[in-house]
Amino acid sequence: MHATPYLDEVRRRAAEAESRASAALADLAAAEAVQVALPAFTADVRDASELSVAECREQYVARFRPLLIRSIGALTDPTPWTLAWLREHCGQKCAAVNVGGSQMAASCEVAGVEVMTIDDLAQRIEARSSGRSAYLYDCSLPLKLPALCERLAVPVYFAHDWLQRTRRLHAFSRSWPSLFVGATGTRSSLHIDQWKGHFWMAQLCGAKRWTIFHPEDAWCLSPSWPSEAPRLEPTFPSLDEMEAQPGQYPLLRLARRVDVTLRAGELLLVPGGAPHRVRNGESDADPAVSVAIAANFVDGSNCAAAAADLGLMARRAAAPEHEDRGAAAAVAGLDELDEVALSADDARSAAAIGVPGVAGRVVPYGEYARGRGGEAGERREGCAWLPA
Repeated sequence: MHATPYLDEVRRRAAEAESRASAALADLAAAEAVQVALPAFTADVRDASELSVAECREQYVARFRPLLIRSIGALTDPTPWTLAWLREHCGQKCAAVNVGGSQMAASCEVAGVEVMTIDDLAQRIEARSSGRSAYLYDCSLPLKLPALCERLAVPVYFAHDWLQRTRRLHAFSRSWPSLFVGATGTRSSLHIDQWKGHFWMAQLCGAKRWTIFHPEDAWCLSPSWPSEAPRLEPTFPSLDEMEAQPGQYPLLRLARRVDVTLRAGELLLVPGGAPHRVRNGESDADPAVSVAIAANFVDGSNCAAAAADLGLMARRAAAPEHEDRGAAAAVAGLDELDEVALSADDARSAAAIGVPGVAGRVVPYGEYARGRGGEAGERREGCAWLPA
């Protein structure tokens, strides 16, 4: 395989993780003392009635801290979307559905995928049949179920997404929000989202059990970068396996982690680069179906890292003619943003919004998709882009 900047970075990340793990294994007690002395990693629980937009973005998003927000308000019409409602209103629409119950990596590698209608998905979920669980995972609403976007809003705290504020369309302009529907027993295994994207999820029905690790502690989780399909983000063993075999995975206990249950009506922020595992259901016996919407986003806190990774992804192939045009368009869009002006505008808008009232806690999808989700007051035309 020809050397490229992409492969060089994959190898650098693998070597760094291996070096840190080897040093820790050589003196576990010393490594544990170092980890204990690091800043705590917790998930605060806040109510939207007392959380300002500025505080959310400055104290949580910019500091890569998980956050659970309650009382966010109505993000969908009707509230909530249920499996029965989805079946009634878009039952004949088709989507790629994970079968076997598990999404296995950030690359969306799965136990199996079938294209089926929403009606077939509902029947499969309701039947809980033959161990072939169905999980609608990260289904783009703008691309796959666009009619639902008319009934959709985005939390004001995260509606300032810079990926929606580029001059031209790109691979991620219409990726989000996305829809997740799954019964208890379905899950996404431990993984890291691509290009350091921050992530929010709003739980509409049912519950999800989240485990989130500190972004700087992935090396404790036995990461690997398979050479046959090199990716910037590593793959990990099953978290269940690691927890069941502490002797084989002694570094797991060093990783800072939070475990949180996301329930209907709640909103979760997952910082970019944080390894996470998600299980549907409040417990393994929970009969409720989990329905959620979610999105990745970029702002001043992770734009440089996102652009760097997207740039590498665009040029992962040695031959220029094999450039990943989707990633290239995204990084080109981010590169021409005026980060200083955008950051200043975001700060002014957040200050103007303050603690949002009930009606102001959500932004209609159309405003978000036009890049106006982060605004308050008059728009200053042209401020988003550097001079040509």
